Amino acid sequence: MTKRSMIKGAAILAAAALINRFLGAVSRVALPTLIGDVGVGLYQMAYPVYGIFLVVSTAGIPVAVSKLVAEQVAKKNDKGAVQILRVATIILVVTGALFSIGLALGAKSIAKYIARDPRAALAIIAVSPAIFVLSVASAFRGYYQGLQNMVPSALSQVVEQIIRVAAMIGLAWVFLPRGVEYAAAGANLGAVFGGAAGLFVLVIIYLRERRRGEDRKAMFSDGHGKNEVQGITECEVHLEDNYMASGSSLVRKIFELSFPVVLAAAIMPLMQFLDVGIVPLRLSHAGFSPDEITRLFGQLTGMAQPLMYFPTVVTAAVATSSVPAISEALASGDQSMLKTRGQEAIRLGFLFALPAAVGLFIFAKEFSLMLRWPQEVAVPLQALALGTVFLALQQISSGILQGLGAVKIPVKNLAIGGVAKLVVSFIFTGIPAFGIRGAALGTVAAFAVAGLMNITTLAKMQGFALDVRNTVVWPIIGVLLMVLGSRAVYSWVYVTGVGNTFSCLAAIIVAVAIYGITLLLSGVMGRSELSVFPGGSRLSWLLEKLGLLRR
Repeated sequence: MTKRSMIKGAAILAAAALINRFLGAVSRVALPTLIGDVGVGLYQMAYPVYGIFLVVSTAGIPVAVSKLVAEQVAKKNDKGAVQILRVATIILVVTGALFSIGLALGAKSIAKYIARDPRAALAIIAVSPAIFVLSVASAFRGYYQGLQNMVPSALSQVVEQIIRVAAMIGLAWVFLPRGVEYAAAGANLGAVFGGAAGLFVLVIIYLRERRRGEDRKAMFSDGHGKNEVQGITECEVHLEDNYMASGSSLVRKIFELSFPVVLAAAIMPLMQFLDVGIVPLRLSHAGFSPDEITRLFGQLTGMAQPLMYFPTVVTAAVATSSVPAISEALASGDQSMLKTRGQEAIRLGFLFALPAAVGLFIFAKEFSLMLRWPQEVAVPLQALALGTVFLALQQISSGILQGLGAVKIPVKNLAIGGVAKLVVSFIFTGIPAFGIRGAALGTVAAFAVAGLMNITTLAKMQGFALDVRNTVVWPIIGVLLMVLGSRAVYSWVYVTGVGNTFSCLAAIIVAVAIYGITLLLSGVMGRSELSVFPGGSRLSWLLEKLGLLRR
């Protein structure tokens, strides 16, 4: 696998994620306006519980599927790759159904004893069927990611988000006259409709591709269209001797890989789940009223945290793309590629996460007002901003370690980070001077500990040295110039009387331009990175003519 193909896969997923985050931002603006802080709080109280059930239901199988399919691709074994998908789908149909039913049956108890608000039960019941559809969809996404074909996953995610947001807002509006708890439940039903739409897209794409594959094989066996089938990979004409394994041994292999992954994936939803109990409890200890607690919890989890996660559209895509890339290089025995891919993934993550973190910190109040949120959201948002960098490092390093087969290491490191989060959240949230800021700092502590431990482990395993100039020095210079330029532009535009929103947009455009030009002129970003985007080759040519891109 080339550097270009790994970045291209990440670019496709990042583009889909960017579209989804934009659609999600629409819902983040519309939903609080429609159902208020209390409604958002009830809506968000269902999601940590739902997240844990979904993670346990999928059991890390999508990552295992991606890794195993990539290995079969390296061996040119198409039948083995399809067998992996079939076995994984059966597993996820069973687990998805069981956990959906279990969540619905336990909703009242969870709302009463954990969320401490019985009104959240309806929201939990409403979101429970989404576990089944998303579990099955995750098998197909893992399959296509293992093939390093990110288009089906990206397309299904965009369709899923479009339907989810439309259904969320529409159903919340329909049920609002019955009460805020019904409106929150209606909003959560959007996840069910969206997940079903995404699964439908994946199944249709798979069936069409398999049908085309069978047609090509028939043409080959009949001796027709030889010129048209020369592009068929060797795996499509291999016989049963290249078949991967029996069903039982494959199930064993999937669970061997997926069990540590699910433990790592379950830690963050588990910490969010514990937040539902710890944060309200400690805020109450600090003297906040029940309504204030629900409002602050909604501001942290429903407003500030999504903005913190927004910049990770690129880093999450790089992490996802790196799993099959590293797995294929490992299966082919290419040690040089392993080392290079790991360095490149971490560098890309830092390049995108650093300016995002600084921008969120500098413009926390302005962004909150632009999104029509209370300006108090800036308090937890500023505390969370630095966590964007650590989250990016944790995501990408975990993907690399999973691709290397070292699936237990991210579990251990994230668990240690989880302990750090609980300690920091418990201590500081209960202090009135910190309040909800303490819970935000706990999240930052979790990602900082886990991410730095992962990077240290990778440095020891692969022995690579950090390119300080291109990964640290020039990005920091670019960020400093970006801050000076964007703040100056914001102030200049704001005094013209156009308002906060237009001033923020102007500042963002200038910030992106300054940072991007700095990376281009310094040689940090080049033709290789630009060429994977639509029109990238022409853009590279134009930038070279303008003297903004080194040859």
